[in-house]
Amino acid sequence: MIISDLNFRFAGRSELLRNVNLMMEKGKVTALLGEIGSGKSILLSILQRFYSIEKGEVLLDGCSIYDIPLSGWRGRLGVVEQDIKIFNGFLLENIVLGNLAEEANKAITFCKEYGFDTYFSKMPQGYMTIVGEEGINLSGGQKQLIALARALYKNPEILLLDEPTAAMDKKTESFVMNLLMKIKAEKMILLVSHRDSIEVFADRIFVLEKGNTLERHLV
Repeated sequence: MIISDLNFRFAGRSELLRNVNLMMEKGKVTALLGEIGSGKSILLSILQRFYSIEKGEVLLDGCSIYDIPLSGWRGRLGVVEQDIKIFNGFLLENIVLGNLAEEANKAITFCKEYGFDTYFSKMPQGYMTIVGEEGINLSGGQKQLIALARALYKNPEILLLDEPTAAMDKKTESFVMNLLMKIKAEKMILLVSHRDSIEVFADRIFVLEKGNTLERHLV
């Protein structure tokens, strides 16, 4: 995916993003770094087509993403937002987001293959633990794990991850980053963070500052 000379503003406001350039490739983790409030999350919303751009292009395989039917485009994305929605119901339902009776065995097998089982099997009733407002209180890190499992379960072509390990301890963060390393050969991954520590896991690094991007070359 290529983002070229992208400009964005909310109606009646000054520019938030200007001449943003960024490239994502299958087989590489692209990191987008920047201070809180620099516009990183806005860019992810643009890539999900919640907002229209003022100028520039977003191309996938030479085709504008705006020429792809919206449902088809979003079906190619796996997204972990900062504000994670956990629904009332079983843990497994929050991963599947579909017919649990049909998907249960497949989803549990998926969690075991990807390593999530180490965490989910330890919950009070395992995969059938009630979560959400009527269930157990989840930590921020647990919510992020559920959100990542949910995103990966749909087997997306493109992963958009907004501060996906911000609430995790170091051990859990290490699990997540190692998992991304294992799956990156088959996916385009954009990892957004305000923490420079993420750099060590990235193949390409872009820094968003004052609405503009600069590529930081790896040493």
